Amino acid sequence: MTKVKVNRLESTQNDHVKRWKKLQTRKGREKANSMLIEGEHLLSEALKSPHITISHIIVEGDSQEIVSSYLKRFPTISDFPIFLLSPSLFRQIAETESPQKIMAEISLPKSDMIVSADGFYLLLDRIQDPGNLGTLLRTAQAVGVTQVIVGKGTVDPYNGKVVRSSMGAILHVPLAQEDLKEVILCLQQHKISVVGTSLHTEIMYDEADYSSGCAILLGNEGQGVDPALQEMVDQTVRIPMPGGTESLNVAIAGGLLLYEKIRQNRNHL
Repeated sequence: MTKVKVNRLESTQNDHVKRWKKLQTRKGREKANSMLIEGEHLLSEALKSPHITISHIIVEGDSQEIVSSYLKRFPTISDFPIFLLSPSLFRQIAETESPQKIMAEISLPKSDMIVSADGFYLLLDRIQDPGNLGTLLRTAQAVGVTQVIVGKGTVDPYNGKVVRSSMGAILHVPLAQEDLKEVILCLQQHKISVVGTSLHTEIMYDEADYSSGCAILLGNEGQGVDPALQEMVDQTVRIPMPGGTESLNVAIAGGLLLYEKIRQNRNHL
């Protein structure tokens, strides 16, 4: 194996370290147009994704032997600058309390809006919980959505908790941050049906037609969809809850609707 140059960093005053610390905040990520991902699983997903660019590999350790062990598992990381940090310095830039020993700095994997007449979209209005957003992104990848579009007031999709709970899906699913009113109008102009949920409709979620181009609109955990957006949808559906609970977790509700689209598509094959 060709010996790879490893840059050892020990000072908190190093410019790289200062920048990586700033990536812990939304403002810092947006200014740098990059973020940190932690752990082998996310690194593996980043290496496979066509939507992002890796700029640096960051390893915790006191010797180059640990770098060599990662090179055996991920040979292509030799294409990027590799930095070796002491455990104490590494923990200063990590978000988790017990971080894995490898991180990468990557570009923010955002995209412009994709418009396709037979597209399948997930529109998210003011989702606040990072775990919910991460789960929705993971489900969106599983069902093959064309794009996830998040509106104003939604938790930062590049928040570390979102990225980790998505299990790397955010690195693969095309994602845009747009004004949802404009998005809905644009989709409807292309004959794409926008489906929302409501407790006050008689149409069950499995009775609506999702077989052609459609978009599913989900709202805030406590307040639901903004009434102004709800008025714009083409149809509303209800998820039955015979047990009497008031509502479902938004990630669960989203999963049911997304997979109903898949079920109907399979029936039309």
